[in-house]
Amino acid sequence: MSTPAIAPPPRSAGARFFAWLYTPAIAREGTAALLAIEHEIMASAREGLDHSVAHARLGWWQEEAVRLCASIPQHPLAIALRKLFLAAGLPPPDLRPLPELAARRLARHTLGRGPVPQDEVRADAALWAEGLFRPLAALATSLSTDPGRSLALGRALHVHELAPSELSATALREALQALPAPLTTALRGLVVWATLAVRRPRAGAARLDALAENWTAWRAARRAQRGRS
Repeated sequence: MSTPAIAPPPRSAGARFFAWLYTPAIAREGTAALLAIEHEIMASAREGLDHSVAHARLGWWQEEAVRLCASIPQHPLAIALRKLFLAAGLPPPDLRPLPELAARRLARHTLGRGPVPQDEVRADAALWAEGLFRPLAALATSLSTDPGRSLALGRALHVHELAPSELSATALREALQALPAPLTTALRGLVVWATLAVRRPRAGAARLDALAENWTAWRAARRAQRGRS
């Protein structure tokens, strides 16, 4: 039985939509599934959600991530993801860091603390890169079994999206530039995502900014296709 089509991320998803759009076709459906699962898991930690409901959702996803590792998932998205990874000659992805990350966010919402300390930002980024960027990169490239540079890009991206600063923008640009040309081409969807993240939107110019986002994404994808970040 063929795997049913998975809906792409909506245009309102911003950089995630463009990451899916410019991902090589062979990895696009798996990318859509991973982004949808990330959305489901992180929605369990959103502010305003009933605490008992949030914990129940997170507990279920923690168990589902374990089941996925064992190749016996239950959620339709996880079932589809397993099939896509196996079809690509890959083992089911280990998504366990994502529920762990969501649990950390939920705890912070509960405590009601102020800005997230930098060491916690870095710890969150490491979990996010392992739980999302590692499987995204695995689907997009078979160039190397060493995911070091793609994980470094994921960590830098999450740090910048969580706590943007000139320092985090510089670190993200450096992570982009550190990708070798063949990896830049294979990971062009992720390169587009990171390029959009370091681009500064213009306040009060939403329509023009949306057009600029399309243009920036297209240019970044063209450069990545030529092995340039």
